[in-house]
Amino acid sequence: MKINPLKSKVTTEHKHDAPLLCCAYDMGGKFLFAGGRDNGVVVIDLKSGKKTILKGHDSWVCAISRIGPDVVLTSDSNGKIIAWDCGAEVPSQKWIIQAHPSSIQALSVSFNGDYLATGDRQGEVKIWQASNGKLAHQLAQLEYLISGLAWHPDGKQIITADRKPQKPRIKIWDISTLKETLSIDVPELSGYRRVEDIEWGGIRFLIVSPDGNQIIACGRNGYDGPACALLFDSSTGKLQRKFVSGLKGFCYYALFHPEGFLMTASGDVGKGEFQTWSITKDESVAVVSTSGPCSSIAIHPDGKQFAVTQSVGKNSYPDSGLIVFHQWEEK
Repeated sequence: MKINPLKSKVTTEHKHDAPLLCCAYDMGGKFLFAGGRDNGVVVIDLKSGKKTILKGHDSWVCAISRIGPDVVLTSDSNGKIIAWDCGAEVPSQKWIIQAHPSSIQALSVSFNGDYLATGDRQGEVKIWQASNGKLAHQLAQLEYLISGLAWHPDGKQIITADRKPQKPRIKIWDISTLKETLSIDVPELSGYRRVEDIEWGGIRFLIVSPDGNQIIACGRNGYDGPACALLFDSSTGKLQRKFVSGLKGFCYYALFHPEGFLMTASGDVGKGEFQTWSITKDESVAVVSTSGPCSSIAIHPDGKQFAVTQSVGKNSYPDSGLIVFHQWEEK
């Protein structure tokens, strides 16, 4: 059954006491995990609608990713990773490691589920065995904050994004040699101001297409915006398309639907949106405005429904969060 990417409806909403930054479904589609600017992991049981807060982190939950049939990973701003077993009625800790000395800004799982990669504020990128959390590899130290990670579908390459001032970079690495094979400068997403010597922009998220041929980098076009996502050829590094929003904030997240279209989540002060894009065009085919900045999107394993996290608050610094579940219409 195919869905209509242009039409969706809200099914349920769940409020949270802190702004939310990330979310993911478990592989079985039983739970939705979410995290943000507190130390609790929010879990929604999709069948009962029950909300549970899992304990274990002691700082902001910055990234979430599912791995294998019954495991979801969460990472925090103190460098900790927790693997949650989703086999029971309520997820429980499977293993926990202190992975980095600083905030883990990026987390990615290999397509075969054997490895996970983490990147932190100090430019460290580490690769771990997913089964037990043991360190397998470590890339050469990068100079700048790692803001994105993505495994290539072939399992032999990993892609990193960093926030080098004026020229944020995408790099492709060969896992067997731990050597860099391609570097792509992305000045379009820089928000560097020389008078302050601060990079206000940079790449905020990174994904690779299911066939491995394309890379999407999310951020903001220059210092003032608008929010945008850039599509690059993964073999040449050539910029192929720009998906530009009408919103002046940041594009914080993107992901591919199994039917081939792209979704993005963006936000500015007190407002946000999520959009649907055709990969072959530079125009969005659907846009939904929200009451606060959208930070992430998760597509259910059945491909028929999705969840969006956002921050809520009247001021420039939001004080709460919202998870909104949507259902696509059938074609």
